Amino acid sequence: MTIDQLAKFENELYLNVIEIYNKEQTRELNEELKTIFANYKQVHKNYVELSNNDDEALKRGLFLQWYAWIEPSYLTGIGEIDQEAEKNIIDYVEKRIQNNTLDVELKWMLNYFATWDFVFDRFSTRKGLVELIANKTDEFFPTKIDNDAMSKRGQMGKYWNSLIKV
Repeated sequence: MTIDQLAKFENELYLNVIEIYNKEQTRELNEELKTIFANYKQVHKNYVELSNNDDEALKRGLFLQWYAWIEPSYLTGIGEIDQEAEKNIIDYVEKRIQNNTLDVELKWMLNYFATWDFVFDRFSTRKGLVELIANKTDEFFPTKIDNDAMSKRGQMGKYWNSLIKV
């Protein structure tokens, strides 16, 4: 799938999650939610497949695995993330940190995510990431973003739009 197709699929999954959340829970709805979890796991894997050469895919994959740790799955649709895929995202991030090739947006995202440092505890062998977390700063966080552009970036875009309003 392409980045645009993944964003569209994410939006559909998220709308289904919200719809399920607002209904009385039944066995059928719980099964539907399990299907959404499986689909999100695949979406994450698709981002990982693209992320070594695509910063946008890297950002979205990193966001999904961070979000899976900090928000309940019944609200996000993001259940368990594939551990190998998660490790690959962190390896790609570490490579960019070590090569000093993080773009501005990825820098502020990582610094923001570092507030929840427990999310990265199991990656303590990634020296660049550990150093970034230890020295986190909010100096990179933007004061405004393009809400329209962000709305086309899957659940990551929805999250950032919920924090920053122009």
